[in-house]
Amino acid sequence: MEHILAAGMISRFSPEELSNITATLFTRAAEGLVVVDRSGVICLQNPRLAALFGYANDELLGQHIEVLLPEALRQHHVAKREAYQHAPVERSMGSGLDLQGRKKDGTLFPVEVSLNHMTIEGNTFVMGLVSDVSRRRAAEKELQRINNELEQRVDQRTAELRDAERNVRQALEKEKELNALKSRFVSMASHEFRTPLSTIMSSVDLIARYTADSGEEKTRKHVDRIRGKVRDLTAMLNDFLSLDKLEQGMVECHPVDVDIVHLSIELIEELRALAKPGQEINYDHEGEQRMVFHDRQMLSTVMSNLLSNAIKYSPEGKHVHLITGTRDGRLHITVKDQGIGIPPEDHQHIMQRFFRASNAFVVQGTGLGLNITARFIDLMGGSIRFESKPGEGTTFHAEIDMHHAKKDHTSY
Repeated sequence: MEHILAAGMISRFSPEELSNITATLFTRAAEGLVVVDRSGVICLQNPRLAALFGYANDELLGQHIEVLLPEALRQHHVAKREAYQHAPVERSMGSGLDLQGRKKDGTLFPVEVSLNHMTIEGNTFVMGLVSDVSRRRAAEKELQRINNELEQRVDQRTAELRDAERNVRQALEKEKELNALKSRFVSMASHEFRTPLSTIMSSVDLIARYTADSGEEKTRKHVDRIRGKVRDLTAMLNDFLSLDKLEQGMVECHPVDVDIVHLSIELIEELRALAKPGQEINYDHEGEQRMVFHDRQMLSTVMSNLLSNAIKYSPEGKHVHLITGTRDGRLHITVKDQGIGIPPEDHQHIMQRFFRASNAFVVQGTGLGLNITARFIDLMGGSIRFESKPGEGTTFHAEIDMHHAKKDHTSY
């Protein structure tokens, strides 16, 4: 080692200084250093090696290197050492191997060993660099334990997710079955109810005709009441059918040319029968353009729902205003009433299915009309908004492109 240092530093250090440096490096090295002769006898060691194996300084000198190995490996190591002496090469040991050293008290601990050889005056010596890797091996074992635990957790979580997915799929299948059953029931019930309702209405019309000349005010009053209830039931059935078709994705726009003024007048004439005493429906159209290209039935349903709500939630003697207009390429529909209004806390929910304002339970309804109206307007590529204060009435504003443009269905 002195010769090597001297070759690189001959101009800076004297032989005595180099000897001191070599001794210092050997003595203070952080790893254990040991030199053995051909017979495996330890002829040189540093203090760190003695400390690693629990010996006093220089206590190992003169002993065979096998004293530092587990007893079970000593005999095998002798043969390996002799083979190395016949063909010595520089090599690093311990990489990928599970090597152990034996302390003086018999304790075993993991080590890594690097070997090198040197020849001095014709004698071959082997130098070993010994490292205690106990902490690293402990860290590796801990890391392996954590990895195994994580893998177990991943496997467990994966199994739980599979179970959850299976449960969700089963729930979805059941929900599909229930939805299909519900749709069949709604369709069947609606059609089955329509037949007796039509019969009732026809009979009531005949009764009204037969008693028209009798002057019996009580009879006419009851006839009108029956007519009103039949209309209410029919409207409810229409709401349920419309909602079912919307949720099934079965509603499509079929645009045609529509005269919005004629349509509005027809609806007003139909809805006058719903008006309470003293109520009037005032109508005005703004703009010269009257023709729009849209689904007539959807437009009719939207306007009818808004007007019937205005009538239903307004007291006797209060007017309802319908205003249509065409400007900036859009159809504007405004329905204004002087009714009970909508409480502020209900505004965000008023378009939801089956929702009814907290002050509206005294009035008959399904809570579907505004939801269906909003969804129809969305299908027609429009929007709806409203202003309302309790006791001061409500105004709905709908805007729809005058010419139909296909738009994806949106849920409300």
